[in-house]
Amino acid sequence: MERIERVNATALVVNSVKAAIQRGELKIGDKLPREYDMAQELGVGRSSLREGIKILNAYGVVESRQGEGTYIVDNRAKNFFEFMGFLPSGENMVNFLELRRVIEVGNIVAIYDKLTEKDFETLERMVQKLCDDQFLEDYVEADKEFHNYLLSVSENPMVIQVNNMITAMRSELLNRLFQSETVLHDARSAHRQILEALKRRDREACVSTVLNHIDTTIAHVKNMY
Repeated sequence: MERIERVNATALVVNSVKAAIQRGELKIGDKLPREYDMAQELGVGRSSLREGIKILNAYGVVESRQGEGTYIVDNRAKNFFEFMGFLPSGENMVNFLELRRVIEVGNIVAIYDKLTEKDFETLERMVQKLCDDQFLEDYVEADKEFHNYLLSVSENPMVIQVNNMITAMRSELLNRLFQSETVLHDARSAHRQILEALKRRDREACVSTVLNHIDTTIAHVKNMY
């Protein structure tokens, strides 16, 4: 990696790694040099190097793995959604739900006639979990499992990856919403309706039930925030 015109030492570390990625010298999956060697190469102290790596980790550009070293990754989108989850304003959450509308309506159109009886049995168990007497975190997991399962049926790795990116924000929202018995009741009803539409392989009903679910959730968010 080339040295960059000196600013402060921490910024130099960040800028050097970013520049190496832009030049193609570092690619996703590449391992960074050992801490000592990298500090020597860049002419910075090890404390400044560590601070720079922390910043790059927060950006989602590198990932430090215990006992293995530090690797170039691309977690920028994932980190962005996790950060937005820490800013749970009504506007952010409505925008998040509009994104879910695009993803989940498109997905239901793609899979509505592809589910097997085994799939229906699995989804039935997930819907039942929402109806059982459980702790809040169990309801959150049941909701996520249901939607994750439907998205997995597409076998589209890009759809699945996008869903993984937004999982932290979804958890934040569900943990807040499901504190309301009214919201939980509506979620139970919505998931049941989606499942029944899928069992009938009714494309229009599948789309309308997903749309109604998102619209109802948006209404709850606007009342809550």
